[in-house]
Amino acid sequence: MKRNKFVAATAMVLSIGLVAAACGSDDDSADAPTEATDGETTGTTAGETTETTEAEATGTTEAETTDGEAAGGPCPTNLVIQTDWWPELEHGGTYQLIGPDGTTDASNFTYSGPIADAYAVGGVETVEIRAGGDAVSFTPVDSLLATDDDIMFGYINMSDVVKASGGPSPVVAVAKTLEGDPQMVMWDPEQNPVESPEDIAASGAQVLHFDGVAYVDYMIAAGYMTADQSNPSYGGAPDVWVAEGGSFFQQGFATNEVFKYENEIEWKDGAPAPVDFYTVGDLDFDNYAATMAVRADRLEEFDPCLEVLVPAMQQAWVDYLADPTPVADALIGVNGTYDTYWKISADLNARGIELLEELGLGENSPDGTYCSFDADRVQGLYDILQPIYADDGIEIAPSTDDLFSNDYCEGAPGR
Repeated sequence: MKRNKFVAATAMVLSIGLVAAACGSDDDSADAPTEATDGETTGTTAGETTETTEAEATGTTEAETTDGEAAGGPCPTNLVIQTDWWPELEHGGTYQLIGPDGTTDASNFTYSGPIADAYAVGGVETVEIRAGGDAVSFTPVDSLLATDDDIMFGYINMSDVVKASGGPSPVVAVAKTLEGDPQMVMWDPEQNPVESPEDIAASGAQVLHFDGVAYVDYMIAAGYMTADQSNPSYGGAPDVWVAEGGSFFQQGFATNEVFKYENEIEWKDGAPAPVDFYTVGDLDFDNYAATMAVRADRLEEFDPCLEVLVPAMQQAWVDYLADPTPVADALIGVNGTYDTYWKISADLNARGIELLEELGLGENSPDGTYCSFDADRVQGLYDILQPIYADDGIEIAPSTDDLFSNDYCEGAPGR
């Protein structure tokens, strides 16, 4: 179950990274202005004869439509997606909806632009992707959906879909972004030699993590760490790890932080150094990371849009994973414009994409689509979380019936 530390990337992936590093995606390319099309609808030019539209038949003009919905389709003209972190390669299939030439707004931490022609269905004309995490003061994404009607989709881990299910703002997962979860716990193997998960608890060392992380509660319940080891003060930056020389355990993404600490961050004797890690899947916490979720009380409203939009969004993921470099490396410039501690690089992207494949995080669903959720897997996660949340006094739904829907994955592509 133990993961070995990184080996060199394959020649193919390294060549991709070298080309990306040579060509680059600087702030200017990521910030290239695009013509705003929000509020416009596609149609015929003046003088052409057209068939009567649904809006004409009902006497409804575009100006009379509500919630930004275009007369040309059931979806909002401007599709707003709230992510759970800064732009990164693990979000690439969503940024693929716009492509590498969107507009970056550093004041609002958004990336927006016209939707690419290949995915323009249901009347969607533009897409706005919002950064999450400390970009929104760590406000839970389900809470953002509950308070901002402009947001249609939120990136919400399936574990958090379960957690929100009995509260005031339940959500429904309608498509996956990744098949597996890159969340992990990492450590310095010299200071904390770990051969099994139980060794984390035996070490007595602190585990630095975000507050409210479900898999940390699971690790405590499973005996992989103790409650006394829990340190929920993590903010996402490497400063504490660097200051203390990596003497503790820390959460992160296997496809991101491991490369940074081994190749970029000078944390041990003034240099990067090897780390080891367990993904949450290695710990038998079989989560779906960052599902595309919508508010449960708006599912019926969104239904006609989801039928056409979800397959198109999943096609964007398939296309991204087939050729990730243009979008993944454009996100280097987006983060540069945001100008926070969060940075990515061409080499990191190349290695991260390779790890998505190595760890099986970008595989098809069991039904052959790159979209649906495995019902037994969701049930297994629910069975793990139900007693944990019960002990914490958190009420959740009595079953998994309303936590996810595969209805909109019909017609979705596979890789």
